Formats: sequence, C-alpha cells, structure tokens
Amino acid sequence: MNKNVTCVFFSSLLFALILDAACLGPNWTVRETSTISVPDDYTTIQEAINNAIDGDTIFAKAGTYYENVVVNKTVSLVGEDVSTTIIDGNNTGHVIYIISDNVSISGFTVQNSGNIQMPDLDAGICLNGTTGCTISENRLVNNGFCGISLLYSNGNTITDNNLSSAGWGGIHLLGSSHNIISGNTIADKYGGINGHVSSNYNNITENDISNCTYGGFYHAASYNNICENNISAIAVEGIWLQDQVDYNVVAENDFVNNTVAIRVQGPNYHNTLSRNVITGAEYGIKIENNARYTHITNNIITSNCAGNDSWSAGIRLDSGWDSEIYLNIISRNCYGVLLYSSSPRVSVYGNNITGNEFGIRVASGGSSYLNVSDNIVMNNQGYGIGLTGFGGASNYATISRNLIVNNSDGIALGQYSNYNTILQNNISQNGYGFYIEYSTQNTIWRNNIIDNDEQVYVATGSINTWNDSYPSGGNYWSDYNGTDPNYDGIGDTPYFIDANNRDNHPLMGTFNSFHTVLDYDVNVISNSTMSNFLIGIQVDPQKPGFNVTSIRFYVTGEAGIGFCRICIPRALLNGTYKVFVNGTEIPYTLLAFSNETYSYLYFNYTHSTQEVIIIPEFSPLIILPLFMIATLLAVIVYKRKQTS
Repeated sequence: MNKNVTCVFFSSLLFALILDAACLGPNWTVRETSTISVPDDYTTIQEAINNAIDGDTIFAKAGTYYENVVVNKTVSLVGEDVSTTIIDGNNTGHVIYIISDNVSISGFTVQNSGNIQMPDLDAGICLNGTTGCTISENRLVNNGFCGISLLYSNGNTITDNNLSSAGWGGIHLLGSSHNIISGNTIADKYGGINGHVSSNYNNITENDISNCTYGGFYHAASYNNICENNISAIAVEGIWLQDQVDYNVVAENDFVNNTVAIRVQGPNYHNTLSRNVITGAEYGIKIENNARYTHITNNIITSNCAGNDSWSAGIRLDSGWDSEIYLNIISRNCYGVLLYSSSPRVSVYGNNITGNEFGIRVASGGSSYLNVSDNIVMNNQGYGIGLTGFGGASNYATISRNLIVNNSDGIALGQYSNYNTILQNNISQNGYGFYIEYSTQNTIWRNNIIDNDEQVYVATGSINTWNDSYPSGGNYWSDYNGTDPNYDGIGDTPYFIDANNRDNHPLMGTFNSFHTVLDYDVNVISNSTMSNFLIGIQVDPQKPGFNVTSIRFYVTGEAGIGFCRICIPRALLNGTYKVFVNGTEIPYTLLAFSNETYSYLYFNYTHSTQEVIIIPEFSPLIILPLFMIATLLAVIVYKRKQTS
C-alpha cells in the first residue's frame, strides 16, 4: 500500500470516529453540585474536598477527624453538631487552611493546631488571601497561635464562634481589611481580637471578650469600627491602639473590671472613643506617647479606682496633645480627668465631673493652652479644677463657664501657673473658692463667687488681675458689702483680697451671659435668678398686630427690690427701647457709657417671679411695611396729579 492510500485510510478512519462521537454523544457528563457526606461517601474531610467541585457542600457527621484540612475549592463545610463534630490537628500545622474564596465553615469544634512560634503561627482556622468566606458557629479550643487567623484576607465574615485557650489570641488579623467580626465569644490566654499591619476598615462588633491579657490589640491598623462589644476581666488593656493607628472608632462598648479599659498609645491621630460605659478599671481611658487629636465623647466613666496607683483616673493623658474631652459623665473615680504629663492644647468641655477624689487636675510637667469650659464640677473631695503641676507650669489656659460646687477647692492654681484666663464661672459652696500659690499674671473676672467657706486664698507673691476695666467690671462676691449709689451695677469700693490683690470693680449682682443664635452675646448683671432667656419675634404689648424683635426672660427673687443691668448689642436690637415687667411698661436708665456698639440699660422691679420683655420703641420689622405704604401713597398721589 503506498503512502497516499495509507494517508487516505487514516483520514477516513479519524472522520468516522469524530462522526460517531457526534452522533452518539460523549460517554461523560458534568455533574451538578451536591452534598457529600463524611464518612459515608469519603472517610476523611480532605478526601471529600479533593473529590468535590466548586459549590458542593461537605457534611461531616458527628465524630473526631484527626487531620489537617486544606480548602482549595469554593465549598461549604458543615458539621452535624458543633460539640460532637471535631476536627483535631494533632498539634501540627493549621487545622483548617483556606486558600479559596467564598468558603463557608460552620458547626465544628476545631482544636489542637500546631506551633505558636514564628514563622508557623498555626491557627485553628487560617484564611490566607481569601475573600467572601464565612466562618460561623464553630468552637475553637486549644489551638497553638490563635483560634482564627486572617492573613491578607479581605471581605470575610467571622461570626458567632466560641474561642478559648489559644496560645496567643482568639482572632488575629494581619494585613486584612473590610472584614466583619461579630457575635463571637472569646476567653483566651493572651488576646481577644487583634489587628496588625494595615488591617483597616474592619467592623468588630457585638463580641463578648473576657479573661484575656488584652481584649483587643491593634497596631498599625486604621479606620476600624470597634463597637458594641462586651469586654471584661482583662488583665492589661481592654482595647489597646498602638503606634500608627489612625481614625479608629471605639464606641458603645461595655468595659467592666479591666486594668485599663482603653489605651491609645501614639504616635497616632484622630481616634474617637465614644458612648462607651467604663467601670471598675484602674484607668478608664489612657492617652499617651503623643497620641494626638483624640476625641473622647459621650462616655460614662464611673468607679474606676482599682489597683494601687494613686494617680489612677477616669481619663488620664500622658502627652496626649490636642485631645478633646467632651460631653462625658465622669464620676466616682480617683481623678476624674488627669493631665499627668505635658498635654498641651487639650479641651475639656461639657462634661459632668462629680463625686471623684479630684475633678480636673493638671499634674506633672504642666499642660499649657488648656481649655476647660461648660463643665459641671461638683462634690469632688479635692480640687474641682486644679492647675497644680509639679515640674512644669500650666500657662495660657482658659477656664470659663463652669459650674463648680462643693469641692475642697473650687479652682486651684499652683506651681507657677501663669497667664491663665478665668472667667464666667459659678464657684460656690467650696472649701476655698480660689486657692492660689506661686502663680501670677492670671486674669480673673466675671465669675460668681458665692458662699465658699473662704472665698480666696492667695499665697504671698501671687499677684493677679481680678477685674476688667470699667464698665465691664470684675467678679460678683457674695460677701461684698459695698454699695452702688450711681446704679450702674458696679460697686463703688473695691473688694480687698490682700495687699496685692483686689477687685476694683466688683459686681453688685451675678454675671449672666447669653449667647444668641444670631451670634451675639447679651450680658446681664442682676441680683435675681434669671431663666428662660429668649431672643424672638412677638406682638408689641402696646400695639396688637405689630410684630417686633424682643428680648424676653424671667427673673426670680425673694422680697425686696431687684435690678438688671443689661448690655444689648445694637446690631441685635437697636434704637430706643421699651421695658415691660409682667406686661406693664416700666422706666429704665440708658447708662452713660452706652456707645455705638452696645446699649446698657438699668431698671428695677419688685422681687418675685417676673417676666421681662425688652423691645425697640420703633421696631425695624415695621419700618419696611410703613415705608412700602408711604411709597404706595406717594405713587397714588402722583398718579392723581398726572390725571387731573
């Protein structure tokens, strides 16, 4: 047979085989996803995975499986019962090692992984480079490094697992972001939930973490939300944010009986600690090592006096620069707020600081440019507010608009705390209203200093300024015995403190300042209690149908004659005025020092509870309608002349 015949023969044979295959169809099929049962279909979980396809479910019946499982397909592993379906790594390697996306594992006890040491760091369940996996309702116990480890894995969900007795931690993240870790119960030797090296944007919520060395330890991890967790009986820190951990939110957690509930250790920026409940710690919140711009707000921090450190505190800052502490309830701690070492430009405002051993104190190293304002500081055993640092001065602070009642010292200045401004505080019923030593050139005015056991103690050499210029005035002193024959709200004789300190313009009534929504301040000196201050629009009491801009408030006092000296910005209410008390117009005096910017009105009334209304005699609100009417009449007259 020649070559051409042979070629034709084999070509015909090949064509026939292809035609036969096309007509009869293949003798294989692509199967649909299914459930594989272990040990019914395969004796080991690994063998079932090896024979599975993507989308299969592998159901493991109750029993103990001694194996190290590698999940390299998109499958679901389901245990029959979490307490009786056990995968045991026999103290070698990861027990379950996941390297495929969208894997689901639930219903297993996973135990006895291998080495805790680097480079192994063996876990009960390890996700490496995965996305979309769900690890839920498992029990992880006695694993070498940690219960669950996420290595460079993003967008996974770890939920409702029970983890205990790992060598290093419950759940560990390394370079893993955008994961949800929720509803887990962790009682581990070292760490609860830990994030390292660019583990960002994770949501860590509603976990129960107890009896660990650290509840949560985060290093170089940012933009994480750590919220609504219960963290208790932690030996060192409940939550520890260390070094480059920026823009994390720690919120709505319950911290009970931890040595330090929350520790933020810099250098880092803009972490927010909000709406947490902290009790039974040695330190409620501790900010240190140049952690900057930390926001501490709306927390309840109470009964944190555990341990033997005499400097324990509800909130303690050690080089916590530029922090804001506001709208917190801080009670029954050793120190309420303690700036222990240099923490400049800190703002403490709008807090309720009551029943502590000390309220707010600046201690070692001093802290300058402090802002303490609008706080309630009451019933503290020591200082209400103390700038008494040793080893450094606290200068250029502003202490304003605080209610300071029933402390041993209302405001204490010591250790060369100079150039501070103290104004518009209500300081009453303290042992000392002010206690000042080794501190000079402070400005102290417009405070109400009422019924303290001793209004002021000033040590020799402390020379300060106790009043602004006339007619702004100085302070109100409840024991001042001077008079005001010219009825300007300022006493005509000084209030003497010592040979070098005196208030040259003491106020005849308490100082009240009201900030309006139009961004103007209305200041009032009165011997009455003021309430319900309002700037608004109302009907002119004498001209029904005309709306006018008004200042309205209530005054209350016991028997006698009450007075108000009110300073009204002319940009707020200009012109001549009418003053009504309980609807009756009364006379007033426009004081001589009124000017183009401010009008000063002085008036009297009989003491009881009275409504005071002040309106302009000719309101700007009716000028425009009258002008429009006048213009319209002029046009009508003009037209009539034109047509006549």
